Amino acid sequence: MKTKSSNFFAIILDNLIWLLVLAALVIFSSLSPAFRTPNNLLATLYRSAYLGILVIGQAFAMMSGNFDLSSESGLALTAMVGGLFLATTQNGGLGYEVAPGVAILIMIAVGLLIGLVNGFLITKMRMNNLIVTIAMQMILRGLVYIISPGATASFFPKGFTWLGGGNLFKIPMGKGFLGIPAAAIFIILAFIAAHIIIKYTQFGRNIMAVGSNPVAAKDAGIETDKVIRRVYLISGFCMAIGGLLIAGRLDSATPRVGAGLIFPVQAAAVIGGVSLFGGRGTMIGAFGGLLLWSILDSGLSIMQVSPFWIEASRGLLLLFAIGLDAIKVKGMHRKALEETLATSQIGLQDTNVVIE
Repeated sequence: MKTKSSNFFAIILDNLIWLLVLAALVIFSSLSPAFRTPNNLLATLYRSAYLGILVIGQAFAMMSGNFDLSSESGLALTAMVGGLFLATTQNGGLGYEVAPGVAILIMIAVGLLIGLVNGFLITKMRMNNLIVTIAMQMILRGLVYIISPGATASFFPKGFTWLGGGNLFKIPMGKGFLGIPAAAIFIILAFIAAHIIIKYTQFGRNIMAVGSNPVAAKDAGIETDKVIRRVYLISGFCMAIGGLLIAGRLDSATPRVGAGLIFPVQAAAVIGGVSLFGGRGTMIGAFGGLLLWSILDSGLSIMQVSPFWIEASRGLLLLFAIGLDAIKVKGMHRKALEETLATSQIGLQDTNVVIE
């Protein structure tokens, strides 16, 4: 009976994010008719697409037992680089006015370079991943101001802004149309692709193994440093796509774009069940964390709650997620100890052992 109840409790903990998402939808829908309109529900996901792509990159890093705190500044740098190459001199650009496809390739190259440098410093130079990525965040933000210099690049070609700000199609609705944002569909597909990588590929299994126990993973023949470098390349790629999404949505790139995003990125991943200790979590859960974060932001804003209370609620939500992760880790340790004692001679003979 105890085992069954423990398993049931574990299932509830693993899927709690979706209960919270459902509860948030029900509460805000009942409190505000404006919240439950199709336009607002789609806009909630559309507005957070750039955040979602950074959550994917962060989830990859965290599952491998690492962090990437440079993502917000990486997004800003790639967005600004793309904007400078696209915009006319009158609109804050360098005057090159390259084709959208060329600008996107340049942005991706910059993002991959950021990931390459992060991965090199962490695996080759054996530098702490937290310190490296914090330092990189500061460096990249400084570079944004250096290359901009403090100006805004804007008015980009439609081919560049479509993914971040365009519609896939429109559905006739009443006297108007319901636009289906390209960014909303894109971020759903991106999470599905990330889920397939983590769940069904050898690379995904290697990420989880490295995050769970890097020493054991190395002993099993996994090239742990190579896995970590690839994870940071993925994170860098996500920065570039995030820069494309936010620049497309705003039709501009400013030196301050993306500032303060790193905490929502971390929070959404942790709320979705990605462990701070590595080796555990799912991309589907991370998507749930993104949804919950976005729903709270949208719902509280529509209800005209004070920004100070919104900020406080974000902090409480993050604390709740960290506490939940701690409970999960404690439960895993307890279960592992119970299994060990159940099969060992000491465990079988000593009936006075108390597991806490």
